[in-house]
Amino acid sequence: MPLQIFRDVIACEDPHTIYYMHRIPKRNPRNAGDDRIAWESRQEPLARSHKAVARRLDDFARHRGIGYPNAAVHGYVRGGSTRSNAEPHCGARVVVRADIEDFFPTITAERIQQMLCALGMENEPARALARFATIDGLLPLGFPESPVISNLTCLGLDRDLQALADELKVTYTRYADDITFSGSHNLPSKEEIRAILRKHEFRLSERKFKKSKRGQAHFVTGLSVSERDYPHVPRKMKRRLRLELHFCEKFGLESHAARLHVGIAKTFLRLEGMARYVAFIERRQSEAIKEQWDRVLRDYHGPTSYAKIKDKDARDRFVIGDETEFKVGTSHYLAICLVRITNLENVERAIEVLSGDYSTKPGAKGKLHLLDKVGIHYTDAHPDLRTITLDLMTDILPWSGSIYFAQLNTPEDYTDTYLKLFNESIKQEFVTSDEWNMEILVEQNSKVKTPRLEQIVRKEYEQAKADDGRRPRSLPTIRTVTKGGTHAITLPDFVLAAFRAYILHETDDSVLDFERIRDRVRYVHDMDNGNYYTRKRPFVNIGSA
Repeated sequence: MPLQIFRDVIACEDPHTIYYMHRIPKRNPRNAGDDRIAWESRQEPLARSHKAVARRLDDFARHRGIGYPNAAVHGYVRGGSTRSNAEPHCGARVVVRADIEDFFPTITAERIQQMLCALGMENEPARALARFATIDGLLPLGFPESPVISNLTCLGLDRDLQALADELKVTYTRYADDITFSGSHNLPSKEEIRAILRKHEFRLSERKFKKSKRGQAHFVTGLSVSERDYPHVPRKMKRRLRLELHFCEKFGLESHAARLHVGIAKTFLRLEGMARYVAFIERRQSEAIKEQWDRVLRDYHGPTSYAKIKDKDARDRFVIGDETEFKVGTSHYLAICLVRITNLENVERAIEVLSGDYSTKPGAKGKLHLLDKVGIHYTDAHPDLRTITLDLMTDILPWSGSIYFAQLNTPEDYTDTYLKLFNESIKQEFVTSDEWNMEILVEQNSKVKTPRLEQIVRKEYEQAKADDGRRPRSLPTIRTVTKGGTHAITLPDFVLAAFRAYILHETDDSVLDFERIRDRVRYVHDMDNGNYYTRKRPFVNIGSA
């Protein structure tokens, strides 16, 4: 992250000047007046810095050989969910549930510093990072790195609770502050759990400690585990969802929202969230739920960005493509990047103005004679110009991108590998550009002829049309461009260069450039092993799970 942001946060004495504080009422009526406090960065550069800390700390911990994340933990880990947390307890005779009191605020800056030092950090960097990641000396709800820090702080707790479960031959899982044990007999007592929590400086919530036996309601992280097959959504929620969707089908979504005295957009998002949640948890019912929700959507054409709006105006999308080669060890790779923008003229003008301002600035450094010839090209740009361009990309220009890469076995395989990557990328672009007018601009490449690319675009479009799949409004046009002729090619050029530096662990500051733009790179696809990465499942390195 920018060093100045780190210093400003460390020196800040009033968190309200750099963060928003949100009070979120707890749903349980017994907690009336008891709010959760969540914090949010006021400025996007600070939000990105916290996200960078979360990613780097998670990656660092995974390579320390410390058993992180613990196998029993399902909260805030890749692939974890309330469903995966409840599943091991399905059909158990006895279920014991415990809750950690004030989970995040119990984790202090001093504890975080100790944990970071135990991971191998020096004391001063650990103290500074702990200060950056806390508010008033406590771990806050809402920071991207808070979940990672909480799981790292709980490593010892998880080991002791798992040892207790192994000793009693029962099952143990944890989802954030929710602790669950299940088995046929010999479940741990409240006193045993309280003692282990106290040992690790946590407190047991006395009123949330629950023990249930077969025949009673077994719930784990909000899901019923009474049956052996898989977790189930509570019947009350399913009945309410079916009833509300029935009313929407019969009277319309707008009428249903009016009867509830709730805004149409809020009602739409709540019902969509419930439908997706039930379909995710109860896979066997997913089709029926989705079909019922789709019937509601077909009759709804209201003013919400999430709905299918009837006769919506055509929108323009430009997809800018570039490629790069890089070598990792003895393996050679080819990667392409497609960047999506909606206003080509504005992007062209912004980059052109930036280039002109930099080249005419007194004391400007770098190969200024190349700016007019090839535009702002990462390899030729001075570090000062790179920084300014990345500022433009992260703070001003609206864009998103995707990266596809595969191993290049021999130089003769270049064309076939490029076409394979391009073909896969076009499929994804069609899905995300449903009902848009699309134009594709690809950097001129002597090894790949434009008619081959046009053939791929036409074939994929006709296939999507035949399948009635998501696709652009009409067959997209495609043309080749040069770096000197189209300023927008700077965007995929910088994305690929930053991605390459990140993979190769460059020794200079360029290795951090990918962290700056990572949130804009929505999709990374490793074509060799089929792994794909998103913002929720971030790319770490080639072949990472």
